[in-house]
Amino acid sequence: MYKRLFSSLILFSFLLVASVSAEATTRLIKVDTPLLVSIEDSDSLVTLPKGTAVTVLDRSDTYAHVSAGEQTGYVPNEVLVEPVTKTVIAETDLLDEAGNAVEFLSYGATVSVYDLGDGAELLRVVGETPRFVQRVSLSDTAPPLLEETRYVKSKADLYASPRTGPVVGQLPLGQTIIVFGQTNGYFRIQSGEHYRYVPARALSSRPVKTTERYIAKDTSLYADATQTTRVGIVKRGQRISIYGQVGNRSRVFVNGQYRFVETSHTSTKKPAPLKTGQRYITKSTTLYSESFKPVGTLKRGALVTIYGTHGKYTRVFTGGQYRFVLTSMTSTKKPPLYDAMGKRYVKFNDVDVYQTTSTFSKKITHFNRGRLIETYGTSGHYTRVMIGTKYYFVPTAYLSLNKPLPKSKVGTVFYTQISETPYFSSDIAYTRPAGKLARGAKLVGLRSIDDDFWQVRLASGKKVYVLNPYIAKTKPKAVAKKAVSVKAHYHTVKQTPFYANPYDTKPIGYLDANRRIYPRSLHGDSYLIQDSWRPVYVKKQAIRVKQDPLLTSRGNTKTERMIAAAAKHLGTPYTWGSQSPLNGGFDCSGLIHYASNQAGKIGGRTNVSGYWHSNHFKNRRTNLSSGKRGDIIFFHGTYRNGPSHIGIMLDNETFIHAGGEMLQINSIHDPQWRPHFLGYKSL
Repeated sequence: MYKRLFSSLILFSFLLVASVSAEATTRLIKVDTPLLVSIEDSDSLVTLPKGTAVTVLDRSDTYAHVSAGEQTGYVPNEVLVEPVTKTVIAETDLLDEAGNAVEFLSYGATVSVYDLGDGAELLRVVGETPRFVQRVSLSDTAPPLLEETRYVKSKADLYASPRTGPVVGQLPLGQTIIVFGQTNGYFRIQSGEHYRYVPARALSSRPVKTTERYIAKDTSLYADATQTTRVGIVKRGQRISIYGQVGNRSRVFVNGQYRFVETSHTSTKKPAPLKTGQRYITKSTTLYSESFKPVGTLKRGALVTIYGTHGKYTRVFTGGQYRFVLTSMTSTKKPPLYDAMGKRYVKFNDVDVYQTTSTFSKKITHFNRGRLIETYGTSGHYTRVMIGTKYYFVPTAYLSLNKPLPKSKVGTVFYTQISETPYFSSDIAYTRPAGKLARGAKLVGLRSIDDDFWQVRLASGKKVYVLNPYIAKTKPKAVAKKAVSVKAHYHTVKQTPFYANPYDTKPIGYLDANRRIYPRSLHGDSYLIQDSWRPVYVKKQAIRVKQDPLLTSRGNTKTERMIAAAAKHLGTPYTWGSQSPLNGGFDCSGLIHYASNQAGKIGGRTNVSGYWHSNHFKNRRTNLSSGKRGDIIFFHGTYRNGPSHIGIMLDNETFIHAGGEMLQINSIHDPQWRPHFLGYKSL
């Protein structure tokens, strides 16, 4: 009895709200759903597949009375999909059940569709006849289309849809039109309440060039075809491209913008240039043709007649033709022979100044340490300087961007910059080190000895000797060390700062452009190098690295083994008396002893004079051009009379040696070494 009462209540409720949906409507089934015989009975007539179209006859709060084909029954309200209105945001077609296009839909059109929420590619359109539309072409709203200006670059047909079909109009060449976005290779054009379509290939984003003409006289540029406000001037004789006419003005393209000129101020013939003066060429500079292609060079100091300007160029007459040069390369004043290239400090006392780029030329004067001089470029191994009104030459190696530092005072606190810094019991490294210090060890300076040694007091109170290139006044940051390939070629490409520590931002000095450096190791963002007998850091990103073919092994001969043994220690400091890497560096004869013994040429240690006069090395020659890879090269008079310096040739003009302040590579033509050449010997 209660069941019947309950069913009656449900039926009453259904009838009570039936008036809400008295008119039959079509809906779709969202999921597979049984068509119930009645709302109180779970028996079903059939299962309605997802997407089935049903006609809604009545509705309650929870169920709908529907018909599906020949059958009627009940389904829950929640399985019915309500129609939603969408807007077309990409041109598309209405499709029939077979997928055939039956009607074109343009951008902005609205359609009512059923969305089953399953992401289906096609949505059914509301209506008795089944029609479908692509989901991706619809959105809740259509964003306004961006208006753009286009120009017809060839005669073009207008179409009713963005595809080849019936022609509904034509656009003439050069017409300016407003377009509303692009679809399927066609631009939209507003035509009343509809869009029409023109092939994108027929339009240009820039005005279409129609001809070329010359400016007959200096004439004003205007922003558009109607304004009187001038925005610039076009010079007489300039050839310009015309992009159509508007009234009595022609559209031109000047300085990256479309402007207008009076058509009457243009001509099909080029007017003859007018002479406007004379100028000097300030630097050797490129000559350009009328089409601004390089065709030659004008030398610095040349006096030329000019015929006006064209943008950043000046017209000149040379070689019987009109050419162009950069205006910035001309001047009313005759330039000096060479430009000032920046000031440099003299690194040593009694640096000779030569008349030409040769140490055998006349010595004009000499400079002393610390003198600041203006430089005027380089020539080979020399830097050009001016004395009075004349140019002379100084060996480049004797100049620096940095003012020479005064010697540190007694009592200066130093810190070791390299782990396992060797220390000695005297200021000469004939024997192995007395011990080694950790990186960051604190030392107190007691006495400076030449450029390479300091006598210091350790924290323990012990007095020892350390090498200058291993210590600095700045405490090193705790940055892990990484190994580097010392056989690579490291060099600067421009003036490059160096620092007291890795990750520092305040430079303590600068390296000149195109200088080779010899990193000892990599610490964070910086290479540790040596400059003026002190350890400094240069940013890795500022250094270029390449392979050095002179240091590439060419076999397993004694010669190659000797070169490899020496190259392994590039960048280590010059260390007086040392013949072992355990001492932190080498002196010149110590390096030869070490490298030749490593190669298998066994012999005792002697000095340079001993190697020159003994029979340990063979085939002595004194012709500068007779050197070859693997030869031992000798110099004399570098710091005393007689044989005084020694190295190993890497080819016929480059040698590796422990000289200057470190183990490095130099040229025999470098004025530091050329005047001191003595001869060669062979293994």
